Amino acid sequence: MKIGFIGVCRTTMDLAARAAKSGHQVLISHSRNNSHARELVGMMEGKVKLVSRREAAKASMLVLFIPREDIQLFLSDLPDMTEKILVHANNPIFSLECLAPSLNLKSSGEIIASLLPEAHIVKIHNIVDSEIQVSPKKIQSENELFYTGANKEAKNKVKSFLKTLNFMGVDFDEMYLETKFAYSPN
Repeated sequence: MKIGFIGVCRTTMDLAARAAKSGHQVLISHSRNNSHARELVGMMEGKVKLVSRREAAKASMLVLFIPREDIQLFLSDLPDMTEKILVHANNPIFSLECLAPSLNLKSSGEIIASLLPEAHIVKIHNIVDSEIQVSPKKIQSENELFYTGANKEAKNKVKSFLKTLNFMGVDFDEMYLETKFAYSPN
């Protein structure tokens, strides 16, 4: 599968390296510090290319790590994203309202969804608060990645992709529902 990456961080580069090693074609776009991105790409095994955002966006699946303040700029010139699966890899799993309820801030995911309403956005994260884990006895293992999103088919494709990278994809939405009912006082 051809996987596009827009933005470089530890998470995206780990995913990109694993994807390349697993036989996926990897297209990486990073507008800042390209010498660093070139160095990272040079260290990866497999089919990896440093490309423009537009070229990366043509991949079967697109992994995004974009600074919140740059989202509109980075996404404004992309080709049609209708039905494209966008794996959103930045911003924490908490509500911005808890930080500043009066500011009415949108999360990065909400901004991306408003700019690309026809795309299927799946948020991934690897740290989940211990209070919302499925079982008090369960400890998150190193190879677990949690994901959440509105489109079940897109989430299943992300889960399959993660499996090719030797990650165990855990559907956060299903886990949350199980936890909610397991600890319900009724």
